[in-house]
Amino acid sequence: MPGPVVQNRCMLHLGGYEPMRPDRYHRRFERELRRFERTWNVSASLSPPTLSDDGLVASWRITTRGPNWQVETEFRLLRWDDLVAADRARPGWKRVLRGLGALADFVASGAALAYFRTNWRYGLFFAAPIVALAGFAAIALALATRVAHREPLLAPVAALAVFAGLLYWPGRWLHLGYLLDDWSFAADFARRRRPDIEARLDRLAEQLLADARSGRFDEILVSGHSLGAAFLPTLVDRALHRDPTLGRASTPLNLMSTGSSLLKIGLHPAAAWLRSAVGRIVSAPAIYWVEYQALVDVINFYRTNPVKALNLPDSDKPIVRVVHIRDMLDAATYRRLRGDFFRLHRQFMMGNDKRYFYDYYLTCCGPLAFAVAVAAKERLTMLFGSDGALDVDAATAIARPLSPSTREHPA
Repeated sequence: MPGPVVQNRCMLHLGGYEPMRPDRYHRRFERELRRFERTWNVSASLSPPTLSDDGLVASWRITTRGPNWQVETEFRLLRWDDLVAADRARPGWKRVLRGLGALADFVASGAALAYFRTNWRYGLFFAAPIVALAGFAAIALALATRVAHREPLLAPVAALAVFAGLLYWPGRWLHLGYLLDDWSFAADFARRRRPDIEARLDRLAEQLLADARSGRFDEILVSGHSLGAAFLPTLVDRALHRDPTLGRASTPLNLMSTGSSLLKIGLHPAAAWLRSAVGRIVSAPAIYWVEYQALVDVINFYRTNPVKALNLPDSDKPIVRVVHIRDMLDAATYRRLRGDFFRLHRQFMMGNDKRYFYDYYLTCCGPLAFAVAVAAKERLTMLFGSDGALDVDAATAIARPLSPSTREHPA
């Protein structure tokens, strides 16, 4: 039976397509950790960030305490923000052309149709930059047509100038440059045209192996958010290839995907290699995998089992949990964020205003073993008193049915 309480945890996090350097990420982490303290009436201390020798892993230590528990968490930010920053540093014209080519690739390959077939909301998210670019082009051509009646030679210049102006604003407000870079990266990743990310995932797999073999932790949790959730099975599959006993002979290994873009890559016909990796992950009995999804997050595949969507053999992995972001936040906060799709998408990594069964910081820094917290479902909030104390007996009762043979698929 897995113990209900952990005292030492290692959490490795793969973020999404966001050029956020470790110092900035650490500041955000500290701000949200303070919210976690207020919500659950606990105390927490946070160390400054440190970088690995090669600068590719940023780490910090969190100590959290309640009246009858204490947890030490080593948090590792598995970096690829530098690769995102390099993409954004390209000349504007190249970013637009590469983005257009990527969107055309997803349409021609049939991946876009698969998005609509699997989850129409995600299909609309894919279509949004295409609609915006088509609208900008139509406006530019309409103006060029009017100019052509008076100064034919100036018409192409006017069209390009208007199109460029619309890309800058309102395209900037629509995050169009970001979206084009994101889809460009996704197409390259699906077709394995990014040797830099391939090398990075190899390096980060070694970090996972080192932590799992260290024997210093009660559990390992690898978290992937957004496009980082597409890297998650890839990274773990590479670690398993190096050490097939991972999670069995070493520290228990848990995976958590949130706001996942796994299907963004996996539904592309060229991504057979990723589908194979996912298949190997779900057939590994020692690996425990949970995915959290939300309706208001248009950047995830709501109410979709990714393994079934990829036409892989039936499996009880991942466990899919639907959450309601409205129930995590104060009413005023939620009203303010409702129109900000990207901020709602990031709520999976933020602190909660209210106690809820999904809380990123409780998962990262709380005393419950991950499998026990997942099995508790909505009962999780009742395991903690108003003073932050944990009801260990109730947690133990939840943990009791989770024998090693059923740990992968708790009720």
